[in-house]
Amino acid sequence: MPQHEIVLESPWKRIRLVSPLPSDDEAVALCRTHPVTRRFLRFLPEHMTADEVRIRREARAKNERIIDLYIHYVEKEGTKRFAGMSGYFNIDDDHASCEAGIIVMPDFHGQQFATEVLHVLLQYAFEEKKFHRVTFETGANNEGMRGWLEKVAGARLEADRKEAWKLPDGTFADVKGYAILDWEWRDHVKGRLESRLNSFPIA
Repeated sequence: MPQHEIVLESPWKRIRLVSPLPSDDEAVALCRTHPVTRRFLRFLPEHMTADEVRIRREARAKNERIIDLYIHYVEKEGTKRFAGMSGYFNIDDDHASCEAGIIVMPDFHGQQFATEVLHVLLQYAFEEKKFHRVTFETGANNEGMRGWLEKVAGARLEADRKEAWKLPDGTFADVKGYAILDWEWRDHVKGRLESRLNSFPIA
């Protein structure tokens, strides 16, 4: 049973965000355990099976505070390939807020995929779902994601949380928290992302 029937199309035609699919379970396991993914998300498991992904997917589908979306890369001939995971969670309808996240398969790094995915996701969150506030969390040592949030998206640093993520070895990692408000999306964030994507040579 699919979690939802949301399908989000990118104006740049490279990606679609869709409901989690059983056919992607093996790819999700690979993505979540890949050494490049775990470099900055060290709380993720070192090993994971497709069956464990299924169990996680089915459990999250029952949680109304989570909307998971899989990233599918649309190839020139129209075929689609799993390219990562995104979505929003910690949904608070009373305060019109949520947290957003993204993991892009390492094969797609350096191609503005994160920018394209988050443009699509934020546009949906602010313009369709009418959220007032979207937050992001990333490891304090993740200079790449922090730089993207600050310099590309123009998100505001709001939190510096000491030892907030527990890691598999029992130690803890520091976390930075960012936020974008609906008027910030309208006034500058949306334009910044679109300018970035329009200047990038997307094949």
